[in-house]
Amino acid sequence: MKQMKHKLILTICTVLNIWQFAMCEDSKPYLTTQTPITLLSGNDGETAPFLQTTPNGVTDWTLKRQDSFTVIQLGPNHPPIIKTVYGTVPTHIWGTPTMAMSKDGRYGLITNHGFRVKYFQNIIYPKGDTLTNDDLTPEMLKKQKLAAHKSNMISLIDLSTTDYKVIHRVLFEDNPLHVLAHPDGKHFVVGGSENFYVYAIEDGNLIEISKNPQPYGQPCFWISPKGNRIIATQTLGEEETCTVQWYSMLNNKIGHLSEIKVAEGVDTKIMNRTLILRISLDGRMALICQRASDSGLDFCDVQIADLTLEKPAITSVIKEVADGVESFAFHPNGKMAVVTGLGKFSNCIAVLDIASKPSRLLYTIDAASFGQGIEFTPEGDKLFVGSANSGKIEVFDVLGDYELRKNPKFLRVGYGHSSLTIGPRYQAK
Repeated sequence: MKQMKHKLILTICTVLNIWQFAMCEDSKPYLTTQTPITLLSGNDGETAPFLQTTPNGVTDWTLKRQDSFTVIQLGPNHPPIIKTVYGTVPTHIWGTPTMAMSKDGRYGLITNHGFRVKYFQNIIYPKGDTLTNDDLTPEMLKKQKLAAHKSNMISLIDLSTTDYKVIHRVLFEDNPLHVLAHPDGKHFVVGGSENFYVYAIEDGNLIEISKNPQPYGQPCFWISPKGNRIIATQTLGEEETCTVQWYSMLNNKIGHLSEIKVAEGVDTKIMNRTLILRISLDGRMALICQRASDSGLDFCDVQIADLTLEKPAITSVIKEVADGVESFAFHPNGKMAVVTGLGKFSNCIAVLDIASKPSRLLYTIDAASFGQGIEFTPEGDKLFVGSANSGKIEVFDVLGDYELRKNPKFLRVGYGHSSLTIGPRYQAK
């Protein structure tokens, strides 16, 4: 009996210690993370005119906000350190809510492209703003301030100091829609409307390693964890039906393998607005959005591509997950994935169980409108979700394998959040 009482007391003490620790963490007046990390947010000022109106209630298409990027430093023992830099890096929201950071956290890479869908073609730009590659000179490219809204460009940002200078800019002949860090930690892949490019960073400069032609149009893509395969959703025009393509990557060369199609009997189809996708952390599946029309008007499928097949195919689907499915993130536990539901006036996060057979929708939770970038911490205890309309990144605490709880604290970023990447805090050697 005494032994049982002793065990009970020990159990109660253990529970109390855990509860006290949790209360201590929750009581901190600022957000913390288990390890030092950096969040990088790209912010597109061109999203603002959609909500601007004149005194007569007519949309005011005049561009009044600058593009920007926001650097956020988080850690276990200090408040968030946040700085937004305006008017140095152009970035556009259409295409994909991701960008790249070097493996050591020293460099950030942000793409911009000149292509504009119909929603953005009414925007009136300020006089004197540099718009396209043709307007740019080598001297302009060396300056920090640059309003090149319709340029085809990738900007390299030095994250090792607090002034976050742009140290190199590269112009492209086609539209660089998307950039990702390669798993090898040495290279970066850029998806253009006519080519895939492979880059490396040498002495603070972006160096082109290879240029790989592709005929399938503007890509959103993801690289497999082994770095030897790339999946891409691609379109030749705004009104054209997307295709899903499968590529090899060997010795920094990218070559086409096959088209990924919907398997026979699967109740879904690839649409003209099927764009965003992501490969799971184990490399076995890819989640692909299906946007049938304008956000807020329908509930869209999440398509699942089986990448273990000799010829990958879309073999299953989670039906009607949310309106305007936008972007994905996979939890480190390999069981949960999340997706932003891009509603017209509201937003949600849809939580998916990808461990079940078949994968399924568990529930949705409210989030700020026009959600874009979405990333888990490396430890999986927090989820960050950027909102274009609210100028902030919301934070969700992860409880157990599948539960999200909105944290009342949030992170302020520049207006028009369009993309998000996460990496380690840079530590000088």
